[in-house]
Amino acid sequence: MSSTTNFRPLALLIGSAYFMEQLDSTIIAPAIPLIATELGIEPLSLNLTMTIYLLCSVALIPLSGYLAGRLGTRTTFKAALALFVLSSVLCGLADSLGGLIAARALQGTSAALMVPVGRTAIVHATKRSELVLALAWMITPAMLGPVLGPPLGGLIATLGSWRWIFFINLPVGLMGYFAATRLVPQVRDEVVAPFDLRQWLLLAAMLVGLATVLELVRHPGMPAAAYALSLAVALSAGWAYRRHRRQHSGRAALLDFSLLDVATFNTSFWAGALARVGYGALPFLLPLSLQIGLGFSALDSGLVLLANGAVAFLIKTRTAAILARYGFRRVLVWNGLMCALGLAICAFFSAGWGLALIALLASFGGLVRAIQFNAVGAIAYADLPPARIAAATTLNTVFQQLAIMFGISFSVVLVDLSARFAQRAQPATLDFSLAFLVLALVVAAAVPFCWKLDAGAGQELSGHGPVQAEPGRESA
Repeated sequence: MSSTTNFRPLALLIGSAYFMEQLDSTIIAPAIPLIATELGIEPLSLNLTMTIYLLCSVALIPLSGYLAGRLGTRTTFKAALALFVLSSVLCGLADSLGGLIAARALQGTSAALMVPVGRTAIVHATKRSELVLALAWMITPAMLGPVLGPPLGGLIATLGSWRWIFFINLPVGLMGYFAATRLVPQVRDEVVAPFDLRQWLLLAAMLVGLATVLELVRHPGMPAAAYALSLAVALSAGWAYRRHRRQHSGRAALLDFSLLDVATFNTSFWAGALARVGYGALPFLLPLSLQIGLGFSALDSGLVLLANGAVAFLIKTRTAAILARYGFRRVLVWNGLMCALGLAICAFFSAGWGLALIALLASFGGLVRAIQFNAVGAIAYADLPPARIAAATTLNTVFQQLAIMFGISFSVVLVDLSARFAQRAQPATLDFSLAFLVLALVVAAAVPFCWKLDAGAGQELSGHGPVQAEPGRESA
């Protein structure tokens, strides 16, 4: 595996693309009323522009590994970046709901390819001993996307035109496109299996069906028929996909679940998914809790989220030093418990604590979350040969996205059920507190997967010295 002498330019380039993807998934929300007024449509119909972005992204992620292997990481990444810029311009020029939805679909398609392919390029191009830090440099810019998206979208739409929400991608995307020629390595698979169109169509239908069910839960009052249809599509496509894979077991799988047989990847997959269920819901649940439950303003809740994101941003690049000192297993176990504590603390927030103390305590959750996500993201590649890196990135990316969606939808259900059980017309503080405590238990459920790691797992990545195996455990 080749390695670069300085991973930072490549990591920051991929991170910038990740930032744009994360930004565009949330930036349109506060501008929806203004867009609806200008286009002469109902605001609720514009929810389709957010949903279509998400569904296209989920459906196309499984293709990222195949395309990178066939066309090369640099070619695929540049093509995805160019399509993202083009689709952003089309979004800004749209003069109808149909045009905006079509452009957002193209955006979601390109976003599905940019980050998985970019991450694959980083893993191939970086020395193992520097991979943790390289991934931290990649993820750090992206963490600002969900935090800055809503306030930036509202500011742009208020002071100027909502169309500039999309046009701001143009200079960043073009600079990234030309930088990719020099920075992104061209990595191809030596042997590329023929493309199995039926496998992808069935897989895409299954993932879109699941994602639609999870998205519907976020919008109470949707007809039962919509749930039934989406679930039926997901289950029938999943059954057909499994049958197709059994009949054509010799063909390469777009989602390679055999990777779960590798202990370190298995830990990354399950521990990362469970942590993202809890912390994926945080940007959605915390503002509602602060505003509806405690009576803070939208600006106050935004400042709390900003503090949470800022601390996570600052600690990201320190994860490598922490892992070098303590090793993956110890960090994942103890920091995983602190991640659960970070969510549980949110259940006890009170208006009497004051905004400053709440922001400080929320920042603790941002700190431990950043460490955990970076650690589980890196350990995935500890024992994988180069030929399986793209498949691992694809599988992890798909289920990370689904885990975040599930976390948001699960939190909606928890709050709604708690309020109904107490016969409250509107959710109260207690309902949000219950949701935080349940999500904390979900995050804590990731710890046993981390505990099963060998004491010396990922030594080559972390730089942690040889460790003595604990009684009853073997050192890797």
